[in-house]
Amino acid sequence: MADSLKVKKLTQEQQDELRQKAKRWDNVKNEYRQNSDGTRSSHKMAWGTTDNGAIAFPTVYPKERAGTSSHDPKDWIELKGREALDTAKARSEVYHFKNPKNAAKWSEGEYKKN
Repeated sequence: MADSLKVKKLTQEQQDELRQKAKRWDNVKNEYRQNSDGTRSSHKMAWGTTDNGAIAFPTVYPKERAGTSSHDPKDWIELKGREALDTAKARSEVYHFKNPKNAAKWSEGEYKKN
């Protein structure tokens, strides 16, 4: 289950900027961490509510901000809570939704269908 986190309202300009940068998603679909149980993690998600709706954001990242072709777990980090959200903002990987239900669905695996 994804983590829930309450966040403060972003300005419209900040939201627009994050939406634009969130298009990076298409460029990183092939980046993933190989887990010891045979599964893969690329953008294990968390979600939270905002004054204007909800957001979802990854909690697993390549250590190198530019990304990695390595699937070795030592080349990846997994974060929680505020640290994960702050990293998602810094890496322009915050996804905005009109309601929490959609953000929760996205963070629980809907993003994998795109």
